[in-house]
Formats: sequence, C-alpha cells, structure tokens
Amino acid sequence: MKSAYAPCYGPSGASAVAAESQPPVYGLLSPSAQLRYQISEMLTDVAQIRPHLARGLRQLLQYREDDVEDVFCLTFEASYDAYGDVVTVPLVANGANVAVTSANRVEYVLRYLQWVLSDSIARQFEPFRRGFYYVCGSNALSLFKPEDIELMVHGSGEDWDSDALRKTTNFVGFDSDAAQTVGGWFWDVLREMTQRDRKLFLAFVTGSDRMPTVASTQFSMKLAMLGSEHNRFPIAHTCFNQLGLWMYRSKDELRQKLMMAMTESEGFGLK
Repeated sequence: MKSAYAPCYGPSGASAVAAESQPPVYGLLSPSAQLRYQISEMLTDVAQIRPHLARGLRQLLQYREDDVEDVFCLTFEASYDAYGDVVTVPLVANGANVAVTSANRVEYVLRYLQWVLSDSIARQFEPFRRGFYYVCGSNALSLFKPEDIELMVHGSGEDWDSDALRKTTNFVGFDSDAAQTVGGWFWDVLREMTQRDRKLFLAFVTGSDRMPTVASTQFSMKLAMLGSEHNRFPIAHTCFNQLGLWMYRSKDELRQKLMMAMTESEGFGLK
C-alpha cells in the first residue's frame, strides 16, 4: 500500500501533481489531519464519478458506534459493474475474508479510494499519461495546479454571455433580410435561454457543454443560412462550431425547432 499521507490520484507520477494541490498549511498539520484532508479530497473526486460509493464511504467514516462489522457487513473488497455483472476485487491479500471493523475502516476507505482513482484505471491511464507528457511535458507544466490544467482541458462550466458570443460569430449565407429576421430572432432566443438550456446549446453546436477557457470573447462560432425550408430542424457541425438555420417564419418557430434539436438529438460529444 502506498503511503497513507501521500496517496496519488493516478498511477505513475501523479502524486507530484496531487502534492501541488495541497494548501500551504498542509505541512503544519498533524499526520492524522493530513490523512483526513487527503481522504476528503479523494472522496470529492470519487463523488463526481460514483456518488453513491462516496456517500457510503463517508457514512462509514462518520459512524460512531463500535459495531461497524455487524452494521455494514463489509470486507476488504472493491466492486464494480461490468455490463450487468458485479465484479469484486480484493483490496488486500485474501480480502474477501478480512472484515471491515471500527479499527481498520480508515485503511479500508483509503484503499478503496486508491483503487478507484488509481489502480482500477492503471492500464488505461498509462498510455494517456505518456501521451500527455509527450505533448505537454515541460518545466512550464509545474507552474499549473491540477485545477488549472483541468480548466484548460475541460473548459469552464460557468455561464457565458450570448452578446459577447455574437460579436465573434461569423455569418455565412445570410442576406440583409435574413440577418435582421432569423439572425435577430436567434440571438433573442439565445439570450432568453436559461443557463441549463445554454449548456445544451453549446453541447449541440460544439460537442461540449463547457465554454473553452479562452471564453466567449475569443471563442468563434459560425451561423449559416441553409435555405427556405422552414419545417426542418437546425443542423450542427461540431467539428467546425457551426450551426445551420433555415428561413423560419417567426421567433417562436425558430425557438421550437432549435429546442427540439438540442434536446432530442444525440451525436458525437465530449463529457
């Protein structure tokens, strides 16, 4: 088992990245406080992918009675679903016969979290790690915290300004009449959307519901006029951040067609 006070968040070398995310006062904490901090951070990560597991592990840690073995009935095994079948993996040697008790539950939680975040994905993560460092590996990488790298790769989940996006949008195939009617209606509809609907819109047009870190002031979109067939739905080309509209007869018709396309379609996307 890796050190309880420096668990890594991914195989082979990721512990250095985890260390960068520690608060400045981390070194002043007692070993038990450091352990609690590490487990809290790992539980936060696991909650994003397996919320029920994270909730159960928190309940185990918060349980104050001495009958953990009888109440939780756990052994040192991890489990996951594989196409409908539940697969168990020992967390220690002969884990199926090692009961989780009040005395060893912290070790169990730490081993389980380590398995989820590191060991279970080691085979898949290693090629990604090599490729990432081949492309991005440099001294400059050490200047970023994990949260900064995640923001650059994953984009920002915050709401964005449709008026700022309008300034960087290129119009293709719009004459002056179409720009004033359909074009104007489109921006009105986008402005009136809720934040949730704007995320759906971004996912429909770009394949990701997050705005790139360059933000909407630099993010560019193409808005294309496809023709006069107003009964057809908008068409998106995610590779080019392009949305194609038809010559709709009213703003309500445009809104109805666009919302239907956003909510009822499925294609290539980034999660």
